[in-house]
Amino acid sequence: MSKNILFPFTAMSSNDPAMKEVARHFKKAGANVVQAEVNPAIRRTSGIAYREIHLSFTDSQIVTLRIKETGDIYQVLLNKKVVPIRDQDDHSAAIKEVAKLMERGRAAFQRKLAKVRVALPSSVKTAAPKMEALLVQRRDSLAAEIAAIDSELEALAAG
Repeated sequence: MSKNILFPFTAMSSNDPAMKEVARHFKKAGANVVQAEVNPAIRRTSGIAYREIHLSFTDSQIVTLRIKETGDIYQVLLNKKVVPIRDQDDHSAAIKEVAKLMERGRAAFQRKLAKVRVALPSSVKTAAPKMEALLVQRRDSLAAEIAAIDSELEALAAG
């Protein structure tokens, strides 16, 4: 097994053997890749040309690998934040390191996802307003029945 996984920069696609090897290394490290997608656009930052590979995992975390023209991993983004990697020259060790970072930050990431409010589309109608009106009406009718029974009990106790 080689230390580095070299990506074919010019012909990078989701079906490359390198992509399958990355998914296999992540699975071995305990993080299952659900979707792997290669961005076809070549980007440039600080004089370095790179392409991005987006990996989605079962817990909704996203890892983006930025690949240089040489086929090496240039930068890693975990949930859209740049993550420093200690083992840059050993890709399998770097993948294990990223998987550990994902595990360590999973609880905070899940809390953050739980706080996000998603607005329903206007075409979706909920029964909540009707249900609330129905429950208020039922509460009022039960209160009236309880008041009637209380008055009847008072009449029986007095008589």
